[in-house]
Amino acid sequence: MARGWAATWPVVLVLQAWAVAALPAAGVEPPRIEFRGTLRLPDEAPGPDGRPVRLTGISGVAWIAADRFVAVLDNSDVLLFFSLELDRDGRPLAARELVAVRVGATHDFEDVAVCPEPLRARIAARQARRERADPGGCLLLAEEDTPAVRAVSQRGGDLLGVVPLPKVLGQRRPNRGLEALCVDPDDGSIWTANEEALAGDGPAAARGVGTTVRIVCVPLPADPPRPSRQFAYAVDPPHDFVPVLGDGTFSGVVALVALGAGRLLVLERSAGPGLPPFTNRIYLVDTTAAADVSDVDRDLAGRGDRGLAKRLVWQDALGCNVEGLCLGPALAAGGRALVAVADNGGTGLPNQLVGLALVGGITSP
Repeated sequence: MARGWAATWPVVLVLQAWAVAALPAAGVEPPRIEFRGTLRLPDEAPGPDGRPVRLTGISGVAWIAADRFVAVLDNSDVLLFFSLELDRDGRPLAARELVAVRVGATHDFEDVAVCPEPLRARIAARQARRERADPGGCLLLAEEDTPAVRAVSQRGGDLLGVVPLPKVLGQRRPNRGLEALCVDPDDGSIWTANEEALAGDGPAAARGVGTTVRIVCVPLPADPPRPSRQFAYAVDPPHDFVPVLGDGTFSGVVALVALGAGRLLVLERSAGPGLPPFTNRIYLVDTTAAADVSDVDRDLAGRGDRGLAKRLVWQDALGCNVEGLCLGPALAAGGRALVAVADNGGTGLPNQLVGLALVGGITSP
């Protein structure tokens, strides 16, 4: 999601890395996140037929395997597959072999994740029962207009099904629905979150005011079935800025990264009509002992006693609208790559990748 004035500012790097003690699991080194650099992406990529497809509104990114990644474009039907060269420290050097693939429907897609293997196998078995070909690898796409998490084939973008979500997520505010998506490396559970508070849960973000969202964990189908879980997460108020243009601020959750053992990285993005126009914050949360708020059907903001504890591990004002984040491959210098994408909002500004490194706090892939 990127709208209006917020996407009109040039990219200005104002770097400030944070390393804070952070809720480590037993025997796991507390993580730290380090900025590595940015890389401009092209404005177009060839489609499967060789014709150019315009790239705008890149809002989510996922690591497939080796050097292969996929990004999703909001308010469109476009997936962007590409190979990314990283140096030994995680600095993005070059994006190659870009291909745009059309999805079978147009939605406000905001994030993407690779289907866990048990779900992929389940989809393949269902297709076989219908005497249809195995779709191969599949992706999950979070879209905020329905809202829904949809499965699509990597190969051709065919729609393969919808992940059941708690009904309460249907109470999203316009353009503030499902923005984040990831898959747990331990058990394949699907994690998602609304960007700002649901209409019945509390206020949207405003100058000096934060917002409370639901981070939702949807387990894979099992016998007996396992219920989904919901966690209350308090988003910081919009950052301080020097006013330039007028009214309009927002702050919300735009990406999740599952680290395993119940831990998540939560990417918050705030914007204001001034300088700096954007700030991003990454927090670490541990859900293992947190309260499940599935029984709270409204006024979640008033239940601070049941909210997730969070620890800041990185903050930066990069001047660009960073909306997507994913865990990438292991780095030769140690740690794991984190790859982020910046949404240009359809204004003609550059599409960008942001390279980060996660050091500590996670096992090898």
